[in-house]
Amino acid sequence: MARRRSTSTRSSGESRSTRGNGGGGGGSYGGKSAAEARVERLTWGLLVAAFAILQLVPETAASFPTWTVPLVGAVVLLGSGIYQNTRHWRVSPITWIGGTLMLVFVILNLYMLPGRSFLGESLIVFAAVIIFGLFTGET
Repeated sequence: MARRRSTSTRSSGESRSTRGNGGGGGGSYGGKSAAEARVERLTWGLLVAAFAILQLVPETAASFPTWTVPLVGAVVLLGSGIYQNTRHWRVSPITWIGGTLMLVFVILNLYMLPGRSFLGESLIVFAAVIIFGLFTGET
């Protein structure tokens, strides 16, 4: 009996390692493109900057609402996840979970617990996302 020819949709120049990772050009970091690694580092930097800015601004100069940090965290994490997803890059579940949890903190703070600060919980979520990303290489 004759063997059937493979009906792969890959072009002859496309390897399995670069297929579907958003282009794969410009170097690779653990299977990621340089652009994808750059976006993940930017996400981590923005998470750290959210806390740094609040610590550097004197309390008398500006009084931020208690939901500011969770909102910034939700925007950074969910925005990063959406951006990476539109580029067809893999997005870690911890990014979606962390962003959603931060959004829940905002909603709780606005509607159910207006006097409660979720700064500590936000810091824990930020740290978990960054630590998970360092160990797995994903954000």
